Amino acid sequence: MTKPALTTSKMPGETEQQYTAWLLYCEAGSLRKTEGLWNRVGQSLGEAGVEFADRLGKKPSDTTLETWSKKYRWVERKDLKLTEDLEGLRKKAQEIKQKKVFAIGEVFWEKLQALKKQIKKGEGATVDEIKKLWEMFRTEMGESLGKHELSINEDEQKPPTPEQEELGQAIDETIKAFYGRKGKAKK
Repeated sequence: MTKPALTTSKMPGETEQQYTAWLLYCEAGSLRKTEGLWNRVGQSLGEAGVEFADRLGKKPSDTTLETWSKKYRWVERKDLKLTEDLEGLRKKAQEIKQKKVFAIGEVFWEKLQALKKQIKKGEGATVDEIKKLWEMFRTEMGESLGKHELSINEDEQKPPTPEQEELGQAIDETIKAFYGRKGKAKK
């Protein structure tokens, strides 16, 4: 017998109560917590909680919940649901970022055009105004303001060798000795 394809919607043969129980399991995180949560559903969630409680119905035995969990692959489906939810959040975040970038670009362009008009009228615009506008734009875009960016590849990082440790200690001692003498000379 082949297993039906894994899905986060109702599985073939799954009743409304079983599917709703799986949704509760996804929220609770484990069978034990699902059993405890089952009795509290509908008490504090208002109308939505009452509707959810109606869909859940009377709580089945622990053995029945375990059977449903195995038969409808709750653990695997929960992982799939988490993956789908995460992907949905990523898409939403990307959408928000794109809208923000567009809005920032529009504001930057409008301000730049205003400065251009100001210059054409003979009122002038300082380099500082243009520089601040550019810096604000780059900051909002999450880009560096400097000409150089430092990147460290952590894979290439390794602890110092004993020779390097010894050399580092010698340098530290030399610096301490230098500043120790310099401090005494000032007194």
